[in-house]
Parts: sequence; C-alpha cells; structure tokens
Amino acid sequence: MESSSMSQTLTIVYASFLGAGGLIGCLKGGSKISLVAGGGSAALFYYVSTELPRNPVLASSIGIVGSVALTGMMGSRYLRTRKVIPAGVVSLVSLVMTGAYLHGLIRSS
Repeated sequence: MESSSMSQTLTIVYASFLGAGGLIGCLKGGSKISLVAGGGSAALFYYVSTELPRNPVLASSIGIVGSVALTGMMGSRYLRTRKVIPAGVVSLVSLVMTGAYLHGLIRSS
C-alpha cells in the first residue's frame, strides 16, 4: 500500500509537470500544440494515478507506453534542437518515469 501511494504521488507530480509545461509553452511561445500535448499527457497520467491502486499492472503498462513515447519524442527533439528546456528535461524525466513504471510492473506481476 505504501509503494502504491508513492507511485500515485510521483505520477500526479509527473502529470502536473507535463500539464504546466504545456501551459507555459502556450503562454510563452503561443504554441497551441504544447497546450494540447501537455494537457493530454497530463490527463493520461492522472488516469494512470487513479488506476494504480485498483489495477497496478494496467496502470503501469499505460504509464510505460506513455512515458516511453514522451521519452522518444522529446529525446529526438532534444537531439535535433539541443534545447535543454523543455525537450531535454521532459525526455529525462520521462525516462526516469519509464523506469519507475517498469519497476512497478515487475513488482505487481
């Protein structure tokens, strides 16, 4: 139960980070794509946080897919632009979260 609440907390922080990043990208750079992508990612990971206590295997699997996708997209963007913010930071945080979800999946199986 303790690890589930920690996983939930980390996932909510991750979702908030992604949502805030999308909002900042929209407000600062006028990027509506950032708003939609950040908001959609935040919604996905909020859903993952609600499912973690009830169905940790499903939630961790969804978390892995989402965080791997973000790692790949933002990692390639970082390699192309060399901009640490936002691409480098998001790809690094997403990589760490991929490991966290993989750990959770292994523990739940």
